[in-house]
Amino acid sequence: MNQALSKTLAASQEGWITPDTIHSYRQNLRIAELRNHSYLYYADLQRDDTLCSRRMEWRSQHAAVALRGYANCSFATVWGLADHRLPWFLSLLTVGWLFLSFRSVRRRRVEGLSFGSLVYVAGERRFYRPDCQPVRLTPMQQQLLEMFFTAEQHCLSKDEICERLWPRKPDASETLYTLIRRLKPIVERQGSLKIVSERGRSYRLEEA
Repeated sequence: MNQALSKTLAASQEGWITPDTIHSYRQNLRIAELRNHSYLYYADLQRDDTLCSRRMEWRSQHAAVALRGYANCSFATVWGLADHRLPWFLSLLTVGWLFLSFRSVRRRRVEGLSFGSLVYVAGERRFYRPDCQPVRLTPMQQQLLEMFFTAEQHCLSKDEICERLWPRKPDASETLYTLIRRLKPIVERQGSLKIVSERGRSYRLEEA
């Protein structure tokens, strides 16, 4: 209605409403069904229950007249008359994107290495929870959990871990103990797994 009134006033040569003015205004309306419900009137105070355009002025050298376009129908009626092809198209695109995203997540989980409730995706070097959210780990925790996941029977000797993680440290027993202690609650809470010590010489990752 705003654009229709703007075009009408731009082409108008007179400062009053004539049948030709109303005809021109209706022809400028983009929604064809709205044309039968619309009319022009000299601008007054806008009513909240009336569908109308902005207040616009027609000016000449000697006078200025304010006009406003009105429609004898509700906002809901206009919404029903409008072209909804674009919103429906965007909605279909959104649904399609969600479907492809879901399939992508499922494919990623299938291709990952699963143990307990965790999935390890080697290409991303990430662990994922059952809700597909990544598990937050420190670099050392990440490396140790990767070793557990890829080891035979998920078992690692104490010497093997120390040699891989701290090759230049003569005795890394205390450091390893601290690392294991901090990793345990993470795998228990987020992966339904537990780390078990076997006679102080090795560690095994098991399902809780």
